[in-house]
Amino acid sequence: MLGARPAGADTRHECRDTIRVADTVWVSATERAPRTMEIPDVVLDDTFNRGIGKATTLFVPKGTVSFGLTASYNSYDLGSAADDAGYKMLFSIMDGISGNMTSCGIAPAVSYFIADNTSVGLRFDYSRSVLGLGNVSLALGDLISLDINDVNYLKQSYSGSLTLRHYMSVADSRRFAIFVEGRGTLGYAQSMNYQREGDDKYGTYQDIYKASLSLVPGVVCFMMDNAAFEVSVGVLGFDTQKVKQVTNQVEYSEMKSSGADFKINLLSVNFGMSFYIYPKKPRRHMS
Repeated sequence: MLGARPAGADTRHECRDTIRVADTVWVSATERAPRTMEIPDVVLDDTFNRGIGKATTLFVPKGTVSFGLTASYNSYDLGSAADDAGYKMLFSIMDGISGNMTSCGIAPAVSYFIADNTSVGLRFDYSRSVLGLGNVSLALGDLISLDINDVNYLKQSYSGSLTLRHYMSVADSRRFAIFVEGRGTLGYAQSMNYQREGDDKYGTYQDIYKASLSLVPGVVCFMMDNAAFEVSVGVLGFDTQKVKQVTNQVEYSEMKSSGADFKINLLSVNFGMSFYIYPKKPRRHMS
């Protein structure tokens, strides 16, 4: 018959590298592609990091507008505490002192949050100080004595500042935070001190020009969602000042000074209130 296997033919299969059975293919070891294992680069960084710059707590969101106001008022009556034990040493040198001193100040500010927890803003400061001494006698021993009558001092100052402030939440709180504010300030002030002798008036008038860079840390506490109370104090600053003065409308002089300091100035402690207007969230339209 056609196609019949010849008698005595060897029915064993020849050994081959590839044997196909159904849909499965076996490939000999010599034809397998070598496998390569990719080992990622491991970078060991043992540098200590507090993670301060990685704070994720949202304290004030981007787009918020804030308004703040700081105000102060102080009044002193000199000469009414001569019997106080704390003034005995002072009044052993100064006798018959009488007078008063008043100081006040106001500082409105506005800022816009250009990023979460970071704002830029403008600040305006006005302050006024008045001192009037009706009489004071200074005695430094038996040979040195000085009597001063009717001495007055008045100073008014104006300044504008560009501010940059960053908030850092305390323990991931949304109520308490510390902040650091940098200020660049330009200011102008007028002062005069004068003394009356009968119908005559003698004194000195000054024009003061000032520029400064300062660092002001502080603490803020939100009492409500939109209202906060804050305390700040200046600790670092660089300033330059130019003073022009005239005495008795005859003698003219000019002085320039500059300096830097890193200390806590208790006279620069400020208490204030701030109000925040948050950006509106976009509404989702129902389809």
